[in-house]
Amino acid sequence: MARLALQARERKLVLAASVILITWGMMTWLGFPLWDRFQTLQQQATVSEKKLARLRELVARKPLIEQQYRAYAGFWSEESDELIEGAFLDELEGLARSGQLQISVKPRPAQREGSVSRLGVEVEVDGTQAALLGFLQQLLASPSLIELARLRMSTTVSTDRPLKGSLLVSKVVFHH
Repeated sequence: MARLALQARERKLVLAASVILITWGMMTWLGFPLWDRFQTLQQQATVSEKKLARLRELVARKPLIEQQYRAYAGFWSEESDELIEGAFLDELEGLARSGQLQISVKPRPAQREGSVSRLGVEVEVDGTQAALLGFLQQLLASPSLIELARLRMSTTVSTDRPLKGSLLVSKVVFHH
């Protein structure tokens, strides 16, 4: 069999074409996938660095966060709304008795939004101005979160209880 004799110029062209094909093959099957993987890992590292920086910031703020949590920890409860509402009604009646007021309470259905409950109560109070204002002051000074949505005061013909108050009071409770 006769061997093909290539001239120097043809050998150089075959060598150049072979080098180009081998380089293209290596870039296609090895270089580009490695570059894509490198970019993906770099993006993941950037995201991880940002998360780590945020976590370090939270760890640095831990004492402040715990202090703020302790300030609101008294408002968290694991009891049911019914038990809390019963205790709230007892508290209202106790405040009225201590101020020598005549009180009438009408609980409203509890409103629950996520982990927050609002326990509403309509309160009718009869007494003197000083006793009624004392009742309001004690109610709002309560360690619970109390929301006074409505307050109406009117005079009555009675000399013993010349003032009548109508209130819509809500106790706000956070559940775990």
